[in-house]
Amino acid sequence: MVSDRRLDSDAGSPTPNDTFTESIIDRRTFLSLSATTGAALALPGSATADVRGEPMTDECAFVVNHTPAEYETPIGIEFADQNALETFADEYATAPDPDLPRAPKAVIRDSPTLAAHAHLTADEVASVLGQDGIERLDFSPGANPWWTLESPYADGVFPPVEEARNYVSYDELLSGLDHLESAHPDRVRVEAIGESPGWSNRFTGENPDPKPIHVAEVTANVRDEESFAAKEKVVYSLSIHGDERAGAESGCRLIEDIAAGRADDFEPLLDDVVILFLFPNPDGWVARTPQTEIPWVEAHDTNFQRGNASVFDRQPVDTNRQYPTIGWTNPSFRPAEPNGAPDEFDDIVPDSLSIVDHFRGYDNVAFFCDYHGMYTADHVVFGLESNASFDYGETHEFDEICVRNGKGMRAHWGDVGPIEDDIATAIEEMYQWVDDGAKAVPDGESYDGLFDWGTIYDSIGYQVTGSLFGWAGQPEAFGGLGATAMSPEVILSNHRVAAQKEWKPYWSRHYVTAYRTSMRECAETIVREPSATVATGGQDTAYVTTDALTRSSADLPHTDTPSVRNPDRRDGCPTEVRRSSEVVHPTSTGRSSVAADANDSSHSLFIRFDGVRHATEGSIRVTDPDGTIVREIDLTAKEDPTDPTARKHDFEDAFVRRPRAGRWDIDVNCDADVHVDTTVIDVDGEIPDPEAVLGYEQREYAVNPMQFFADLEPYLEDGAMDGVGVSQVTAGQLVRDDGTTCRYDTLVVSSDAGIDQPSYIEAIETFVDRGGDLVLTDAGVALLGELDVGAAASIEPTDVRDVEMLFAVLEDRALDHPLLAGIRPRQREIWTGPQLGYTTERDQPATIVDRDAFTAAGGSVAGSLSGSERDGDPGPADSGVGAGTLSAGDSEITVLGSVLPPAQQTELHPFGMADYALSFLGHTLVCNALGFEQRRYDADGELVRTYGEIR
Repeated sequence: MVSDRRLDSDAGSPTPNDTFTESIIDRRTFLSLSATTGAALALPGSATADVRGEPMTDECAFVVNHTPAEYETPIGIEFADQNALETFADEYATAPDPDLPRAPKAVIRDSPTLAAHAHLTADEVASVLGQDGIERLDFSPGANPWWTLESPYADGVFPPVEEARNYVSYDELLSGLDHLESAHPDRVRVEAIGESPGWSNRFTGENPDPKPIHVAEVTANVRDEESFAAKEKVVYSLSIHGDERAGAESGCRLIEDIAAGRADDFEPLLDDVVILFLFPNPDGWVARTPQTEIPWVEAHDTNFQRGNASVFDRQPVDTNRQYPTIGWTNPSFRPAEPNGAPDEFDDIVPDSLSIVDHFRGYDNVAFFCDYHGMYTADHVVFGLESNASFDYGETHEFDEICVRNGKGMRAHWGDVGPIEDDIATAIEEMYQWVDDGAKAVPDGESYDGLFDWGTIYDSIGYQVTGSLFGWAGQPEAFGGLGATAMSPEVILSNHRVAAQKEWKPYWSRHYVTAYRTSMRECAETIVREPSATVATGGQDTAYVTTDALTRSSADLPHTDTPSVRNPDRRDGCPTEVRRSSEVVHPTSTGRSSVAADANDSSHSLFIRFDGVRHATEGSIRVTDPDGTIVREIDLTAKEDPTDPTARKHDFEDAFVRRPRAGRWDIDVNCDADVHVDTTVIDVDGEIPDPEAVLGYEQREYAVNPMQFFADLEPYLEDGAMDGVGVSQVTAGQLVRDDGTTCRYDTLVVSSDAGIDQPSYIEAIETFVDRGGDLVLTDAGVALLGELDVGAAASIEPTDVRDVEMLFAVLEDRALDHPLLAGIRPRQREIWTGPQLGYTTERDQPATIVDRDAFTAAGGSVAGSLSGSERDGDPGPADSGVGAGTLSAGDSEITVLGSVLPPAQQTELHPFGMADYALSFLGHTLVCNALGFEQRRYDADGELVRTYGEIR
C-alpha cells in the first residue's frame, strides 16, 4: 500500500505558525534545540507529518509522525519474501564503519524471519511503505535490532556496543530481563519493586504513565532462599540520572554475560555474593521517546532526563537528592523515608520510597555502587567516597576497592593512550566550539590518567545531601544499609546542549569497559574481604572526653525531653516555609532578576538554579540587601571543557544562614532559561522544626566526635586507647604516681573545655614535660595559646583564631610532611559536612594558628585551612596553619585545626546525626598524628599496603 505524506495544515491541523501559540516553547527555541539534537525532538502537542499505511503499528505511526522530518525513527521491518528484503537492502542497508562513528543506517537478517532494522525519516518510511512485500513496521528503539520481532534473541539479548543500534531502550531492557530470567532461572531473578511517578503518554493518553522499577538479582542458585540470605550483597545502581547512560549500558550486558556463563571473571564469585542490579529511574530513560510529554519541554534538549517526571514547587525533581540521609537535609528536597512519609511524597518520590523500602529487606548488604556519568575531567573515571560516616575498616575497604579499580583499568588499557583519540573526537562532537578535543583529554597522574578517587568535593567540586549512595552507606540503625558505598563517575557520559544525543559506539564501548572492570573489581574485593589494622608500636593513647561535645535530639526545642543543653524547654519553635519558583528568561540586555524577601525571623534562605547546563556564557549573582555580592557563579567557565577548575555539573545553589532582613536580589545574566527556586524558612527561635518543613518528626540521636577513638580501638594491633575527663587530667592521671613518667604516650584534646582552669593546663604541660606527645584538634587547638611548654610557649592566644570554612579542605599541602604520609594529591577534604549537620555554605568550623607565629616558633607546616571569622560577616578568607607540628623537648605537639568537630544542630536534620565524618585523608591525618602505621591485608592475611609509620 502506498501512503500519502501530508503536512498537518493539509489535514486541518494548526499551521506551523500556530503550533507554538499555546506552547511554553517558542519556534525560535525549538529550532535552536533541533539544530543540535541528533535524535527525535517532538514538536509540542502536534504532528510534523502524516505517514500512514496498513503495515504500520499504531505506535509506529505516532512516533514517525511526531518526529521532525529531518530526523530518524528506529523501525523494525518484516518482509513477505526475499525479494522484498533485497529491494530494501539495496536502498538502505550499509556496512558498519570500522571506526564506529555511528550505527549503520540499516541492518538485515535472513533468519529466523526476514527482517530489517533501520533509522528512517518520515519521507523514507513513506517510500518503504510503497514497496511490495512489506508486512509490518513497528517502532523499535534500542540496541538489539530484533527485540520487537519473532525469535529476537538468536544472537544474544543485549548486543556488544560495537554492534548496537543505539542506547538500550527501557522496554527493550524489560523484554531482555524477562528472557534472561526464563532462560536462566538458576541465576537470574527479576522483581518490579515499585513505580516511577510517570510522564503523560501522548500516544496512549495515560496521564500519568508510571513505569516499573526493576531489580535483577544475579547469583548461583538464586532461588535457594537460605543460601541467598546468607550471601553478601553487592548493589549496582545504574543510571539514577537518566541522562548518564554508562551505568545502564554496562549493567544490562553484564547481567546477560553472567547469566549465560560468559563472564569468566565473575564465575568464582557467584557462590559467595549476590549482585543486585538496580534500574532506578525509568522516567529519565523513557523521556527520550516522542510519546513522552515533558512539561518543561523548553529545556528538553537532552532526550533523556536527569530526574523523574515529578515537579515539586514547579521545579523538576532530581531523583538523586530525595533520600533520607542523616545530618543536614536540604529544605527543597523531599526525602523518601517510608516510615511516616507525608501523603504527597507518594506522588512526588514514589520511586525513592520503594527503593528504600525494598533494599532494607536484604540482609548483608556489604557494598553499594551508584554508577554516574560526568563531562570532562583530568581522569577517565573518578571514584567518589560516600558522605556516610565510615569507620576505619570501611574507609580501608573503600580505598582498596579504588586501588583495584585503578589497577584493573590500567591492566586493560595501560594508560589513556589507546583511547585518547576517541575521547578527543567525542569532546569535539559534544562541545561543537572546541576545535581540538585533545586539549581536554585526561592527563592526570593517578593510574596514568585512568582512575582517581576522593570525596565528592575532591573529585567534582561540590557536596550533596540526600544522595542514594549516601543513604546506603549510613548505619542500619539510622535507616541506611550499613554498606561501604561509592559512586564512580566516567567522563563524557552526560549531556550538554550539544552532547551525546546520538549513539557514539566508538566512545561508549570504552565507558562500558571501564564500568565492567569496576563492577568486577568491586565484587571481587568484597568476596576476598581485605582487612586493616593499626600498629601503634605498643603506644598508649588518651583522649579527653567531655559532654561539651555531645549533641542530642533532646537539645532541640521541638522534641519532648528536656536536656542539660536545653532545660527551659518550650513547645517547639513555630516554623513557616515560604517557597517561590520562577523561570528567568534571557532579555535583550541578557540580564534578568528575581528577588526573595527575608525578615528578622528568617532562619535560612536557600536558592537553587536549574537549567544552568544550557548556558554557554554569563553569570549568576546573589546580592544581600546592602548590595554585597554573597555568591557569584561564572557560567562561561563552567561551559569550557578545557578548564579543569570549573565545576561542571547541571545545577548550582546557594544557602544563606540567618539572612539579613530585606530584599535579596538574584541576577541571572546568561543565554539560557534558568529556573530559580527560593525557599525561606522563618523560625520563632533558633532551630526549625522538621515536621513543619518536611513533614517528618525528629529522629532521636546522641552523638559525640570522640566516638571515633572508641571505634578505632578494636583495630589496634597493640597498645591501649582510653577516654579521660577534664577532671581526671586535672587530678594528674596522665602521669604515673612517681611523677617522672607518663601513663600514656599521647594525649588528644579536641575541645576547649577546661581552658579556663589553670590546673588543667598545668597538668597537660606536666604531661608534655615528662615526654608525652600532645595532639590538639579542632577547638582544642585554642590550648596552644595557653600552654607554656616547648615551642608552644611563644604562641599567644591572639595567634589562634576560629574560622568558618566552605568545606574542610586542607590547602597548601606539603605532601612530604610526616602528617601527610600516604596521602595522594587529590585528597584534600578532611571530613564531609552534611552528615554532621553542616550545609554546603560557609559554616564548617576550624581553629587555625597564625602561620608566621607558628613558623617563628620552629613549627613544621603540613597544610593550611582558610575561612571567614566565625559568627562574623562573610569576608576575605583568613588562612592559617591547619595541620602542623611543634617540638617540645623530647615531645611533639601536633595541630589539626578541623578533623573531629561536634555536630551542628541549627539546620534541618530530621533523620539524626553522625558522630564523625572523616574521609580517608582525615583518618590518615589522625593516625599519622598519633604516630601509628595503618596496615592493610589481603584475604590470605598477607600485608599488601601500609600508610604512615610508627613513631
